[in-house]
Amino acid sequence: MMKAIPDQKALDTEWVKLVKEARDLGLTIEEVREFIKMKSSH
Repeated sequence: MMKAIPDQKALDTEWVKLVKEARDLGLTIEEVREFIKMKSSH
């Protein structure tokens, strides 16, 4: 099942910038998710 994409206006510009930077560094979505999970558990 696919998730709906939120209205672009509702996106946090800081998060968008960070995700773009991660993508530019060659990180995958899964790597970003794992990093966030790891940091949020500490």
